[in-house]
Amino acid sequence: MEPDPDQVETLRFRVAEILPNVSAEFCQETAQNWKGSDERFEAVLLFHCLYYVLQPDRPALFTKLFDNVLTSGGLVFILVSPCSLKNPTMASRLIELLGLPSYGYVDNVDGLLVRDMMTSVGFLDRYRLSLKYRLDVEEPIEDLLSVFVYWSRGKLSLEQVREALQQVLGGERCLHDDVSFRVFEKP
Repeated sequence: MEPDPDQVETLRFRVAEILPNVSAEFCQETAQNWKGSDERFEAVLLFHCLYYVLQPDRPALFTKLFDNVLTSGGLVFILVSPCSLKNPTMASRLIELLGLPSYGYVDNVDGLLVRDMMTSVGFLDRYRLSLKYRLDVEEPIEDLLSVFVYWSRGKLSLEQVREALQQVLGGERCLHDDVSFRVFEKP
């Protein structure tokens, strides 16, 4: 599920290339507006997307997943970087510095609150893994920087993104962030 048509096509291509034996359904839609599918799924991936679903809308989304989307025994995989407007991630600071659209808001993601919301609608909390990652940005990977060029619709160059990244890092050579990976199961 992705609202941007170009990203849906990119995802469709990448999944077919990397996972040729996996069946997947792609929807150009926001999670909040999705009407559902005629079939139930064994897995739902929510990777770096809850920031764009306001906290008051999340219980309805989780209820929809539980009631209408997953099979019994189905899993929801959630990957988040805890963030808020008061505690932005490096990526969100870079997005702001580059003047890229943030889709209007980035809402706080609290892992404990997500867990409480998921279990309150019936999911079982099965697994939690805290990850810390370090990305050496001394020689940044062009593919990573090109994402920001793409988001700018070509208005920014790779060099402009490199310069902004150095400004955000304030002389640091590595980008550090915390990520939480959680798995929930529908009984």
